[in-house]
Amino acid sequence: MSYIQHRGRPHLVATIPFNNQRKVALLDEFYAIVATFRYPEVMAVSRGIGVHPRTVDRWKYRESFPRWDIAMDVIEWYKQGKPVKRQLPVSRIPRSKVM
Repeated sequence: MSYIQHRGRPHLVATIPFNNQRKVALLDEFYAIVATFRYPEVMAVSRGIGVHPRTVDRWKYRESFPRWDIAMDVIEWYKQGKPVKRQLPVSRIPRSKVM
């Protein structure tokens, strides 16, 4: 006959009520927002956060999820009306004429 023998102090377990609804609501809100992005928004978010555009596409098609702080930043950016600033491309140095 086998039995479990408990030794030492009893384990302490926090009595925190498990509520997954906030995370699910945030996840659903994030995916609903990102699903509406077109190419300009994908590029603006990727340049603003510093990730590859394919990463934002993976968020868009629910293939991955960013860190929670990034998700909340994207939601806040969307709620502010998607503000962007124009950045001019770097001008090229003209080549001297070769004779």
